[in-house]
Amino acid sequence: MVEANYWQYYLSLEEDIDRLFRYIEPSEHNFSAYSVELTRLYLAICSEIDVLLKAYCKLLDAGSFASKINEYAEVVVSSKKSLCSETVNLQRFGLSMTPFYEWEQRTTPVWWKKHNGVKHNRDVNFRDANLGNVLNSFAALYLLNLYYYHERSSIELRKQGFFEPLEATVVSLKSRLDLLKIDSVLLNVQER
Repeated sequence: MVEANYWQYYLSLEEDIDRLFRYIEPSEHNFSAYSVELTRLYLAICSEIDVLLKAYCKLLDAGSFASKINEYAEVVVSSKKSLCSETVNLQRFGLSMTPFYEWEQRTTPVWWKKHNGVKHNRDVNFRDANLGNVLNSFAALYLLNLYYYHERSSIELRKQGFFEPLEATVVSLKSRLDLLKIDSVLLNVQER
């Protein structure tokens, strides 16, 4: 069986996002900008989020059959509530996003609702495939990758009586562009 390499797919999308910044400045003033390219990225990112959430839920609960966003939220929040409060920074541009904060209130993230609208009724919801939703979903994908790979490596370490901090996962996952950082890791690294 070939292992799904979610991080490699993330890196491919990261390159696409960085290329996009040559044409649209990542600024809150431009969050409502929409285009065919943003639609392509939005659908690809959210599709990968769906795939990764399913795999992550299986890691957290081997008996999980979660297949919808609310089912994913139930599994993830019951195990990893900290994901809801993680803030992701697009440092070069001074932007911060907390893509899963709605899960704390047991509601679906707005960027996911808008994605479903674009996916199922693109002709009506084309404008929702905008920069703001793309960046929030991209931040969500980044966090999910970190949490997925951290959990995967932690399973074996816990069996041996060890604990690996999230910072170690962040360091081990190499990004050529280093677009995103998470606050909790930045704070822990700066405190040392």
